[in-house]
Amino acid sequence: MLAYTVPLISSAVVATLSVAWWLLQPSERNLPPLAPGCLPVIGHLLALASKEPLQKLFLKWSQEVGPIFTLKLGVKRWIIINDSTTVKNLIVNRGTIYSSRDISSVMVDGLFDGETGGGFAFYEYGKYWRNLRRIAHSGLTKKKIDDYQSTFEQGARTLLQTLWQDLAKYPEAGISLCRYLEDYALLSVLKVAYGDAIKLKPGDEELQPVFELTAAAATFLGPKEQLLEFFPILKRIFPQNTPLVKYIRNKLHSFYGPLFQNLVEKMENDPENVSDCFFKEVADQLTLSQRIGFSAVFVGAGSETTASTLQWIFAVLTNYPEIQEKVFGEIDAVVGRDRLPTADDEPNLPYLQCVILETLRLFTPAPLGVPHATSSEDTYNNFVIPKKATVVINAYAIHRDPNRYEEPEKFDPLRHMEYVKSKSAHKFSQNVDDRPHLAFSTGRRVCVGIHLAERSVFMATAVLVACYRLEGSPDMSRSKGNLSTTFAPVPYEVRLIPRHDDVHRLIQDV
Repeated sequence: MLAYTVPLISSAVVATLSVAWWLLQPSERNLPPLAPGCLPVIGHLLALASKEPLQKLFLKWSQEVGPIFTLKLGVKRWIIINDSTTVKNLIVNRGTIYSSRDISSVMVDGLFDGETGGGFAFYEYGKYWRNLRRIAHSGLTKKKIDDYQSTFEQGARTLLQTLWQDLAKYPEAGISLCRYLEDYALLSVLKVAYGDAIKLKPGDEELQPVFELTAAAATFLGPKEQLLEFFPILKRIFPQNTPLVKYIRNKLHSFYGPLFQNLVEKMENDPENVSDCFFKEVADQLTLSQRIGFSAVFVGAGSETTASTLQWIFAVLTNYPEIQEKVFGEIDAVVGRDRLPTADDEPNLPYLQCVILETLRLFTPAPLGVPHATSSEDTYNNFVIPKKATVVINAYAIHRDPNRYEEPEKFDPLRHMEYVKSKSAHKFSQNVDDRPHLAFSTGRRVCVGIHLAERSVFMATAVLVACYRLEGSPDMSRSKGNLSTTFAPVPYEVRLIPRHDDVHRLIQDV
């Protein structure tokens, strides 16, 4: 009987204290309108348990109560933005207020060593974040990405060679393309970060722990850890998941530590033969803990979102063969059949660029991004937005705004052609109006790896379409999982048909 009594008493105590806390709270001043389904004490917690993906749920609520609304989640207030005007007015124009973070201390302090570590993507806005952000940006500028071009070309060729070898075993069967794209995206990020210190190949067993670490770290952005932030009193009753934090942290150090050691030793002993890579440029500006934090952020955020984007692109091209053939026709006319496409061809392949942009619009890899937070109280349109409010940009809703995109649910690459051919397509901007989508966020927290992601996506798409016709019917009606922070299609199979007789030669040429 005791085994059942103790949990019941504990639950009753928690419930009583929660109700007492709620009753004692002062009334809040003129927040943006509340989303539907707010309950006493728990606020919108039950409403968020919907099976519907949050980005879709938020879009539906915005159509009921307006483009900016409030979620009450225990002690937390989440402000959800669903239109580009509000994003521009707050996230861009008032960046000093809306560029902070309010992420679980378990992740920030436990996993990334707080302000002595390198998990800058999750840190509050301030001097320390700005310094790490500056270092990250210095190694990932457009010019630096151009310097790493041989890495992207070799990665794309390796993807083709791996596919060719596996297709030779089962030439008539469908192939699980998503798995190959995940390996390509992960290895691209690792090799840009570490250069030839990375000896791994697609399918190597050593890659699996990296995928597992990324998934495990993402749990700290999930419901359980957030629940403790919504109701801090629970932290005194339920222990923090310290063993898991220590396990992931130790695994990160054991995987990335030797890579750094190899890279540093080669830079000291044979600097002339160290390939261009990110950490070659910035290693001397970072501590070991910061280097490992940078690696976890780059690999975790960069590889998953790039893989997701590529998976959606090839799902689209397979389901829309007329678009696929138009992309191939453009590549065939510009590049020919004697070589593979390179980054130098990108300006001359505007339709392919449009397809990538339209995929990022309709199938944004992180439709809610990493939440912002306010560093001080603000007033907007007579609404009060509290200090330390969590601010979420719903890119999914913005990308489906009929005032911004005609027939927003239609996959129409040509809607971006004017942008691609304009000068603005060749400059980097934080402004909402200067880009055709918000897949990389905007403002001061815009994704630092934007050029890396764009180059990885372009190279894989260009070489695969140049070599293969894709056939099949991938399911585009649903995503892999509602609880994931990354929006990816359910795994699918396609048939890859060589475009011409010289494909094998192109793939094998070094």
